[in-house]
Amino acid sequence: MVVRIRSVAVVTLDERVLVVKRRRDGRSYCVLPGGGVEAGEDLREACRRELLEETGLDGDVGDLLDVPVDQQTPAVYFAVRVTSTAVSLGGPELRRASARNEYEPSWVPATSLDEEGLVPDGARQAVRIVLDTVEPTSEPFR
Repeated sequence: MVVRIRSVAVVTLDERVLVVKRRRDGRSYCVLPGGGVEAGEDLREACRRELLEETGLDGDVGDLLDVPVDQQTPAVYFAVRVTSTAVSLGGPELRRASARNEYEPSWVPATSLDEEGLVPDGARQAVRIVLDTVEPTSEPFR
């Protein structure tokens, strides 16, 4: 079995975190925007593409974050600064969305990530790293 590496965007703004809320088979949780790296694509390109597909936002992919890699579901996390804040679902997720499989890109307060059910643990670690290192701002990156 071939395991695909996920490339994941960690986007924060004013103590808010960009997530994709999921409701699937009666379960509610959220994830950071990201997905599998495609053939011929580097990790940063995959991160930017996935961010655009899942949220409609473009961004500048910055530092690779020092988060341990889960061997069963390997993912790399990047700090990303976005050029806008208005989100919209697109890409394969839009085609897969249904009443039983919902995707909702959203900005949520960093303090509510536990209640939102952010998974996996690596995502939580990545968000903490970014929040601890990024200067507070009320403006998106331009």
